[in-house]
Amino acid sequence: MDTFYGRNEELTLLKEQLAQKRPSLITIQGRRRVGKSTLIKYFASQNQITLFEFQGLPPRPKLSNNDQLKHFASTLSQYLNVKKIEFHDWSEAFAQLGKLSSNKKQIIFLDEISWMGGKDPDFAGKLKVEWDRELSQKSGLMLVLCGSVSSWIQKNILQNTGFVGRVSLEIYLKELSLKESYQLLTQYSKKLSTLEFAQIVAITGGVPRYLEAFDIRKSSESNIKKLCFSREGLLFSEFEKIFAEIFGKRNTFYSNILKSAIEKRLSPSELAKTIDHPLNGDFTEMLSDLELGGFITRDYTWDLSGKSSKISRVRISDNYSRFYLKYILPKQSLILKKSLQTTDELAINWPTIFGYQFENLVLQNASKLFEIIGIPYSEIEQFGSFFQTATKARKGVQIDFLIQARKGLLHLCEIKSGSRISTEVIEEVKEKTFRLKLPKKFSVRHYLIYLGELSDALVSANYFDKFIPFESLYS
Repeated sequence: MDTFYGRNEELTLLKEQLAQKRPSLITIQGRRRVGKSTLIKYFASQNQITLFEFQGLPPRPKLSNNDQLKHFASTLSQYLNVKKIEFHDWSEAFAQLGKLSSNKKQIIFLDEISWMGGKDPDFAGKLKVEWDRELSQKSGLMLVLCGSVSSWIQKNILQNTGFVGRVSLEIYLKELSLKESYQLLTQYSKKLSTLEFAQIVAITGGVPRYLEAFDIRKSSESNIKKLCFSREGLLFSEFEKIFAEIFGKRNTFYSNILKSAIEKRLSPSELAKTIDHPLNGDFTEMLSDLELGGFITRDYTWDLSGKSSKISRVRISDNYSRFYLKYILPKQSLILKKSLQTTDELAINWPTIFGYQFENLVLQNASKLFEIIGIPYSEIEQFGSFFQTATKARKGVQIDFLIQARKGLLHLCEIKSGSRISTEVIEEVKEKTFRLKLPKKFSVRHYLIYLGELSDALVSANYFDKFIPFESLYS
């Protein structure tokens, strides 16, 4: 798709760096397919900036550092308009990179830098030497380091003492908001119902590459069956591909963590026990890698009296990954054998899917929710998925989304989906409110964020302070 949507905040930050008219070292991290490269290319085109792009080769068996150097040399020779360049080391390569730089506006873009430098333990140090020696002397230069393996950028650039004080801007690119996702999908046709849009984003989240694959001239279900449940579909084996690219030979360990968190949010210790792995530094690092990669979120609870908490539960926050592991993977071998012949055998149980995926969408669009409720951000003390662990003195409780505002006001949000939502939800929320250990003088407001139809009895009960339909999150 040709039109660019969203990323206004990131574009503003990049433009501010450009306006300073001094060299900038910028890092961009984010989930695979979230649009990191597209952002830089769009920014360069909109601001008439010369762009020199270098891409690391994706991982494959027997791929060597020399292969990466050859690929880099080939790209550089094209930019310098020379027949052939050979490098034996990254120090040589970066020294030649300086020949591209000038005081005019330009971007040197090292894309998938973790692949590029993954075979040389001194790669980052050699890049730092060239930055200090040559590149940082060019007033119009932006050196952009981008990668899907966010942990590599964290360890080798952001947490590297050699780069302290040198990084001008850090960008972590998230999924598109619901509003931006809807705009992207409907740019050529407005014929997209609330239910169809919900079905699409329940599977894709706000990942631009996945959204662009949908042809909304056809029904959402026909698109999903083609993309997810046919061997040629983009999303049929996408999970395995990106996990192999990001996590290499250890991708099975990472995917096992996600598989253990499909049905229930677990604490790190519970997760480690489930996959029979010690709760040690290695496991903590794997959780961090998954979080930086945009696949999980660690939801930290808090004490309503104001005390911070280190207790967390792991949630699969990437909708595609959860959908793949729960719904595509179990059918994959049968589809490859062509054993599934009818559409009935591929029937999708949407109420079940929405139960978890819908909650992710709401949590990832919290800023819109604040706007709808009418609470200024400056008034918010804490917000997020909230849980209270059970003790002898109190029962445990899980709140879908809780906002704690100043002066002891709690905004309790229940997230519900279904063809028809009845008054049963009132009793559920009453029980959750009763179990909350509320400090004195605290008060609670109740909200129902829903996808589906509300029963007349639920509406007339006047229990909830506000009903928030799903479409209001993107309208």
